Amino acid sequence: MQDALIFLLPLTLLLVHIVVRLRLRHAPTRKAAYARLAAVRSALLSKLPTLGLGQPDVYVTDRFAAHRLLVRGAAAGGAFSDRPPSIVPSAVLSRRRHYNINSAPYGPLWRAVRRNLTSEILHPSRLRRYGPARRHALGDLIADLDRQRAFGSGGVVLAAESLREAMFGLLAAMCFGCGVDGGLVRAMADAQDDLVQCFLGLRVFATLPAVTGLIYRNRWRKLVELRRQQEQTYLPLIDARRDRANRHGEAPAYVDTLVDLRVPDEHAASGGNRRRRRRQQQRRLTDGELVGLCSEFLGAGTEPAAAALQWIMANLVKRPDVQRALQKEIDAAVGADAEEVGEEVLGKLEYLNAVIMEGLRLHPTVPMVLRQVMADDHVVLDGRRLPAGTAVHFPLARLARDKAAWADPREFRPERFLAGGEGEGVSLVAAAGSAGEIRMMPFGAGRRICPGMGVAVLHLGYFVANLVREFEWAGAEGDHAVHLRPHLGFFTVMKQPLRARLMRRRRREANPCC
Repeated sequence: MQDALIFLLPLTLLLVHIVVRLRLRHAPTRKAAYARLAAVRSALLSKLPTLGLGQPDVYVTDRFAAHRLLVRGAAAGGAFSDRPPSIVPSAVLSRRRHYNINSAPYGPLWRAVRRNLTSEILHPSRLRRYGPARRHALGDLIADLDRQRAFGSGGVVLAAESLREAMFGLLAAMCFGCGVDGGLVRAMADAQDDLVQCFLGLRVFATLPAVTGLIYRNRWRKLVELRRQQEQTYLPLIDARRDRANRHGEAPAYVDTLVDLRVPDEHAASGGNRRRRRRQQQRRLTDGELVGLCSEFLGAGTEPAAAALQWIMANLVKRPDVQRALQKEIDAAVGADAEEVGEEVLGKLEYLNAVIMEGLRLHPTVPMVLRQVMADDHVVLDGRRLPAGTAVHFPLARLARDKAAWADPREFRPERFLAGGEGEGVSLVAAAGSAGEIRMMPFGAGRRICPGMGVAVLHLGYFVANLVREFEWAGAEGDHAVHLRPHLGFFTVMKQPLRARLMRRRRREANPCC
């Protein structure tokens, strides 16, 4: 990426020079035109530190160093909790005015919106309220898979799209409440997918947006149009939830907490005791921030979980012995007439938990955790302090495949997480700052660990358990065979989307309403 930017910057300077020279005739004087050129060139060169071109990227592949920097590093001075310049669509398209949890700098705004999410929606004690939405999404998913089995060849289904659609529908219900039109939800899912496909292209616009927006104007117009479509779709749904009477006594949706939220107004601090005024001044979120936070909730809740679910089901296809062991555990814990494998049962299924943990270890869906060293940070690596502006990369798959920590680290072997295995007692919470070492961190680590870790694990366990209870998952043949090859992008997904041959294990009643 930095090589591309290094190549782009001289071309940008040349382009600016040509444009200014062509406008010489319209300038009051030649001196004024050259002054304008010098100012633009100076502004571009001043961007070098924020681009990271002045500092090399650093890659941390030692898990002990990762734990020290991400979890214990803050104790040495500085937070080490900021990320490199954002590539989040809301931040890029709004020139970093519309921050969300992922893109906001570490500070009062970030703490306010993150605390709201973790305490109001994703707190473990409150997730049970969304049980009806989970059951509805599961029913739709099973019905869709049954339709594909009926009309496909030999019971082969394209599971990847169905899994993602079910996950998005569930997150849409948690975000905007039940009752959103199904056609609108599908349109929102398609628009979100378009944004995901554009994520890599956004890296161009995250730096020098005014100039790169001119050079790549067609791509920029597409992104602006996607953002406009999001606003046209989301804002009516948000406005409908502003009136408390429209909430019908149902479980609070994410957007309900956002329209009621007050966040620190840092721009209001002027004169007097700045620190005290920042604490006192509060404001509502803007429409742009509301749209960005809803988009983040839907995207971050859908894409990694859907990708992880696909990886786990693909491994179960490749390992029928593991699938049979999992089915045996579920059948013993859940009665044949039970509607679902419910949340109250999931915590008792030890082998299911081992399957989920092994899937997350072997296939972390976010390829990299990123941090940027800020001026107040004190980050020491290999005996030297990293200068401000350095981008630090933590490759998750490599960190979780340390041969010193795992036997046969590239093998899918859930038994390693059972009693007597080398993964016994390994907890994802260690990455959040609890005692213990990091042996895997699929949701990141430290202060900026993914706030949705708990709900993601719940959703993975819920869907995996119910899918293997309902169907026998077997491999297809030829071009539809399962290949566990990754495609690295903003998320790590299967290069060839999952197809499988499904056979019914039990009959199911009609899908209950949300």
